Amino acid sequence: MKQAFRPSSLVSCAEFFPLIRLERTTIVIRACAHGDSRQALMTKIVDTARLKQVTKLETIECHAELESTMDRARELAVDVSVPLPALVIALHQKSGRGRRGAGWWQPTGSLAMTLVVEIPTEENLPGGVLPLWSLACGLAVAESLHQLDPELNPDVRWPNDIEINGRKIGGLLLEATTTQKLLIGVGINTDGSKEDAPKELHNRLITIPDVLGNTVSHNDLLVILIPQLLNNVLETISPEKREAILKRYQSHCSLTDTSIKLFDVLYEYEKDRPTPQSLKRATTLTGICRGIDEAGRLLVETPQQTCAVLAGSLTDPSAIWTR
Repeated sequence: MKQAFRPSSLVSCAEFFPLIRLERTTIVIRACAHGDSRQALMTKIVDTARLKQVTKLETIECHAELESTMDRARELAVDVSVPLPALVIALHQKSGRGRRGAGWWQPTGSLAMTLVVEIPTEENLPGGVLPLWSLACGLAVAESLHQLDPELNPDVRWPNDIEINGRKIGGLLLEATTTQKLLIGVGINTDGSKEDAPKELHNRLITIPDVLGNTVSHNDLLVILIPQLLNNVLETISPEKREAILKRYQSHCSLTDTSIKLFDVLYEYEKDRPTPQSLKRATTLTGICRGIDEAGRLLVETPQQTCAVLAGSLTDPSAIWTR
């Protein structure tokens, strides 16, 4: 058995519950000082026995509250003693955030998690694979929600938002570290209501209870979502399987055949042979979205020609919500 974490390296001992070992999987449970009991917290966040049966997780951390699951995952990613894949879950994030430092709000009790995995070191790993992984993981979230309940029919809004009826129900944040680790941050509004959000977000968000009239089990969602995420990350490496993932993504892409305006854009012309010299930058880019190409680039048709977008934002920087 690999060495387990030591509570002293995580939090003060006053609020820390003992380590629980389940065969090869290391489980760390932390509740608030005035919060749930260990058993209640485990049941509410994750059924470790079920996860152990259906996933390849080696480490699971469950927190009642964290500054950010992504911050904690970064710490695990650089600790060579931590068995991977590792999962960090929190019922509440005090400083959750999205892409480009945008504030991230979700109802307390909703699913906030970050998965830490080893990046495969294949020689034929395609350049710029992080955007492809972002698409593949967004697809995993959308398909997992629909598998959980067929009444949930999410779309993926490039590059990293999950939407229902044009309102954000979840999002992703991916980071690759210099130590060959991939961090997959996922937030899904599994609890509460859009009415709980700051007023300026009421028309931009939705929650699962808003759609279904009830919450869903984190346990039921995780046993679907974790294997899907791990599988999609690996399949993105294979050219044949990558093509199938991109086709499935196309069917969930909410932007296809719509007029869009992008900000802070990095792009190249679709017909250009990709080289460092072919990359272009623009403050804004307006056109008709034509889906994505085989490299996962967003295709935007302009009056001049079709652009293949590698990076950008659909949100005006001046309108980004901050806490």
